[in-house]
Amino acid sequence: MNVNANANANANAGARAGLNARAGGSVFVGGGGSAYVTVDQPYPTTISGLNVEGARVRQVIRVPYEARRRWEKRVVIRAFCIDDRNVPHPAAQVRPDRDVNGDYEGELYRCLAGTWLQITWAEYTGSADFGRGETMDCRKGEALWHGRGGRIECKAQRAERDCNERSLLRRYGAGVKILTWVREETYTEYREEVVEQAGYAVSGAMITLDGGVGGRVF
Repeated sequence: MNVNANANANANAGARAGLNARAGGSVFVGGGGSAYVTVDQPYPTTISGLNVEGARVRQVIRVPYEARRRWEKRVVIRAFCIDDRNVPHPAAQVRPDRDVNGDYEGELYRCLAGTWLQITWAEYTGSADFGRGETMDCRKGEALWHGRGGRIECKAQRAERDCNERSLLRRYGAGVKILTWVREETYTEYREEVVEQAGYAVSGAMITLDGGVGGRVF
């Protein structure tokens, strides 16, 4: 009976092996009852000509622009005339008054021909302290001019006789001026804007599908 049983088992195993072989796999059967099965993997599939685009991105940026503002300060001014050797000389006052009213319109300081005017100004807090003063230069032939409403600027000197500046210095000496300086200035300001940008984009991409993991069974 053992002989017949073994014969039947071997016959059945052979039949199953034949079926698997015809299906494209192979089966190996040992006496211990274990099996090794091989499954054929499919061929890779390639897809080309893909267009891939990422999500759009929103970003906040700072955009510069020019703005204007009104500037008004109580200041003290002193002036010098600089010659071609860069040596300073006292500038001639056109009027002796230290305080300048806002409705005055005319020259404040002027220089001899061949020199240029340099003024130093500082905020007036009760004393003429120029420790943190700032300078402003006029070109040769220009005087420091005060306009109605507190405007200060360099303008061409009025025509005078040659000894006019020396006469002014002898008459009024060198001195400071205290006034309210009003001006409009242009400065750079920033505003925030939200911009939207496209994400990455890839044209003509290609992907290969190989059937995934696996393909062999133990």
